[in-house]
Amino acid sequence: MQPGNPTILITADIDQSLLNEITSKGFVIDVIPFIKTESIQTEKIQQAIENVSTLNATVVFTSSNAVEAVYHFIQNKKVNWKIYCVGNATKSLIENLFTDSTVIAVADNAARLAQQLIINKENISEIYFFCGDKKRNELPELLTQNNIVVHEIEVYSTTILQHVIEKDYDGILFFSPSAVEGFFSKNTINLSTVLFAIGNTTADEIKKYSENKIIVSDTSAKNRLIEKVVVYFAA
Repeated sequence: MQPGNPTILITADIDQSLLNEITSKGFVIDVIPFIKTESIQTEKIQQAIENVSTLNATVVFTSSNAVEAVYHFIQNKKVNWKIYCVGNATKSLIENLFTDSTVIAVADNAARLAQQLIINKENISEIYFFCGDKKRNELPELLTQNNIVVHEIEVYSTTILQHVIEKDYDGILFFSPSAVEGFFSKNTINLSTVLFAIGNTTADEIKKYSENKIIVSDTSAKNRLIEKVVVYFAA
């Protein structure tokens, strides 16, 4: 650990266990979320989800937020879905909530997940993609190009939060492009601040606003980004 105990800003809510893990190693942590997600609870969305729940469908989730939003409407129903998802945290949540469904494949990002679906396209003519209102287009575009019909159902919304930060940090953690946008809309940083990104998509967004050093996690799991922080400052 470098002298002075590094100060870290985490721009999203994280589990207390992960927070305890990094603070136990001497880091000084502030958690200030720069996005807020909310499930979309309208009759139209409810009807769409309930319709899919009656099908032996191929379903795609790229975030835990979407899983939770869908489960809100069908928690008392058994669904027989073949599920593709991004991230092991999302996979674990799916397996806990949709016990009658099967997770077919997991990938680290949406583009890689699309490739998994394309590999299996002989058995897949269409998919139902439960997503947020600020989703990226890589997955539906790749699938459409490969003649897989994509039914997009937006089940949660993302609001970008803008906070003014009056403190300098040794490191800042970003878990989504939207949080990057929210942070840099009101803030600048020192050239010495190291930026940590959950994946290449988030890293690319950071590059729009900063030329600072960026450390990119190799998976979409939050604990892996925390590990990157610990390893970097211990060097």
